[in-house]
Amino acid sequence: MSIAVIKTSSTVGSLSHSSSYIGHLNAIKRVPTADSSGQLSDNIVYNKHSLEDDSEYKLIIECNRMLQEVDDEISVTKRFVSEIYSKKFIELESLIPNKIDYIKTVKLIGNEMDLTLVNLNEVLTPSLVMIVSVSGSTTSGQRLSETELNECYRGCNEVLKLDHDRSLMLQFVESRMSKIAPNLCTLIGAHIAAQLVGLAGGLIALSKIPACNIQVMGQEKHKNLIGLSLTSSMPHTGILYYCQLVQTCPPALRKKALKIVSAKVSLASRIDSYQSNYDTTQGERLKIEVEERLEKEQDPHTARTKKALPIPEEKKRSKRGGKRVRKMKERYMVTELGKQQNKMTFSTDVGEYGDSAMGTDKGMVGSKDSGRIRAPQVKESAFLKKQKKAVSVSSGQTSGMSSSLAFSTVQGLELVNPNASMDRVKEANNKWFNSQSGFLSAAPKS
Repeated sequence: MSIAVIKTSSTVGSLSHSSSYIGHLNAIKRVPTADSSGQLSDNIVYNKHSLEDDSEYKLIIECNRMLQEVDDEISVTKRFVSEIYSKKFIELESLIPNKIDYIKTVKLIGNEMDLTLVNLNEVLTPSLVMIVSVSGSTTSGQRLSETELNECYRGCNEVLKLDHDRSLMLQFVESRMSKIAPNLCTLIGAHIAAQLVGLAGGLIALSKIPACNIQVMGQEKHKNLIGLSLTSSMPHTGILYYCQLVQTCPPALRKKALKIVSAKVSLASRIDSYQSNYDTTQGERLKIEVEERLEKEQDPHTARTKKALPIPEEKKRSKRGGKRVRKMKERYMVTELGKQQNKMTFSTDVGEYGDSAMGTDKGMVGSKDSGRIRAPQVKESAFLKKQKKAVSVSSGQTSGMSSSLAFSTVQGLELVNPNASMDRVKEANNKWFNSQSGFLSAAPKS
């Protein structure tokens, strides 16, 4: 990560006057240039097997490295100019975010307080000219001294010179990138491809970088060190974010588009690194795939379709056996009583047809003793037991001429002695109420 250096009047122009910078520009001017159509001649062919050793290829890599230094120098020098010019027009920096437009505007205005006398239409749009004019008429700034104005002009000239050299380097790199990496240039453009190759240190080095790292290459993390807000730099985005495929998408889809494009850039760089002929077929194919994918991502979500359940299989499936299954079968199996109740007898007069039709009869329950069902037990009442005992007692006391048969309207034919109760009454009266029996105690004997 590059660190911004605070510019002073003595350090303005340090990069453009260095020997390495001047030698690099002279080397670019000596190489063959493109024709009027912007294309190189066909006799310029690079050998893919010895690409890293080619002198012009090394110049391209060095040019990409130099472009990064030029961008940093422009940012720092512009900051130097804005610090001086803020004494006169402090609002101008916030009104014009573009660095080059700001420098050109400062050079046009100079020390003029009445902005209506300055023609800003050559640099700014009409709407921006109106905003700058209104803000300039209400600003609280003061004129700069002659020394401060000269320092400001010197910084402006340095920025404009660096911008011109930067355009020259970009033109050289872009004209060569279509021959070095044709598929990569077809996919994302020569300008972005040149910057990626320069940041990676070569085409072969770019092919070895994973796609997740390609999408953050060139991320500007040093803006917060020169006074700019952190919101101006977007996280997880690099120079690939500004390619045409990503910028044509809606803002909500650009992060996802960046991941898709970075994956295809990784493939295109590997294709260009190891193919020996000038062919853009694969790059065009990758670009079509990206466009179709992004177009599909923008389609509205379709409603969920209701599908019918599959037809169940009617074949018998094997089920697990064991102790639990046997216990469950015993719990829900039909009992012997239920089996007998479900059976039906014929040629019998028991019950009615209606009972059998309504299912309220007992079937063959109790019709025969199969030995598998416990027979119903008839419980005798205490009254029946008492009658049986009385019959057995009376049968031993009667004479041979007396009959032991007795009829009752309730019990029917009974085996009882009708005189047994009268005899017991007489015996009790003779015992307790006889004049010759004397006094008897009813108390129980101890």
